[in-house]
Amino acid sequence: MSSTKIHTESLKTELSEMLGKAYSPYSGVKVAAAVEYEVNGEKKVAYGVNVENVSYGLTVCAERSAISAAIAQGMTSISALHVMSNQEQAISPCGACRQVVTEFMGQVDGPVMCVNQAGTEVWESTLGQLLPNRFDL
Repeated sequence: MSSTKIHTESLKTELSEMLGKAYSPYSGVKVAAAVEYEVNGEKKVAYGVNVENVSYGLTVCAERSAISAAIAQGMTSISALHVMSNQEQAISPCGACRQVVTEFMGQVDGPVMCVNQAGTEVWESTLGQLLPNRFDL
């Protein structure tokens, strides 16, 4: 997706569709993420889903999956992160994902928006609130 402005409703629709592609046979928790970024002045969005493994440490989170997809498309920094899950409550990124987001989101006030699939529970934050005193360069 590319446009001059990212539309939140279309993001929610796409994230909801992406939840069906998540692979979570062990926990049942499906997560989809989207990162907003720019390449050569063009706004873009990359999506990812969680991919579980019987050895939980090998699981790939949706946030890191989306960031990896964006890197493959030329992204050098993200401007926003969106996370959706199939859970009743909105869930926030895990600690490892918070650190990876720090690597690619340069602005401490970068938005992090989390929502449940129904859209009834929303949790909004910023990178600085998400990971205060973060380790970065």
